[in-house]
Amino acid sequence: MVGPRDWWRLELAYDGTPFDGWARQPGRRTVEGELEEALATVLREPVRLHVAGRTDAGVHALAQVASFAAAASDLEPRRLRLSLNALLPDEISVTGVERAAAGFDARAAAARTYRYRLWLPNTRPVFERLYVWDVRGGVDAALLDAAAALLPGRRDFAALTPSARSYRVCEREIASARWRPAADGREAWFEITADSFLHNMVRVAVGSMVDVAQGRLSLAALAAGLSGGQRRDLGRTAPARGLALVRVDY
Repeated sequence: MVGPRDWWRLELAYDGTPFDGWARQPGRRTVEGELEEALATVLREPVRLHVAGRTDAGVHALAQVASFAAAASDLEPRRLRLSLNALLPDEISVTGVERAAAGFDARAAAARTYRYRLWLPNTRPVFERLYVWDVRGGVDAALLDAAAALLPGRRDFAALTPSARSYRVCEREIASARWRPAADGREAWFEITADSFLHNMVRVAVGSMVDVAQGRLSLAALAAGLSGGQRRDLGRTAPARGLALVRVDY
């Protein structure tokens, strides 16, 4: 018989570089695997995590949200945060811990926001190299903006994923999608907010927009490809290293 349970909400940041994504996989190093192991040590029981965004291999997070239920205790949130961070590898940080309402599920987010970072100078990035895409060659900022303007709205986005057949439906609602310069002018940041995302959706969108901005794909072809629903009609898949989950709304 299961006794009383406490519900918890965790906020996380992690560098996705050394991990094979969020989701636990046998024989692979994953963010979920590291966190569940640390939780089991602290709580002395296994837990099942739910997460707002199942990031892919190499993708980062500045504001991930996870949830779980565990046996009721008098454990203080601050103590749990400190204990987890003492056990977790340097690439993962628990930035916030709080008790949640019964039944709280991190998957039930209303919106997620991702940011993608493009490196623009003609010099190689050094300190930033694990977190940006060095696109090599100029990009037309006006074309990036025009391409991003094609994305907002609710419709079928099957063209933006190589895994369309694994979904029952590929309809999603993109609330906003825009490019903006970083403060130092060396990067262009793409930020996109949607109710949820398909596998590789942001990376295919970014790669396709960069192809438009570098003359490999026309704006008309991008629009047609989005409407056509076939991944092969769009551009490149941008590297994982430039992508990060930066906000989750409930």
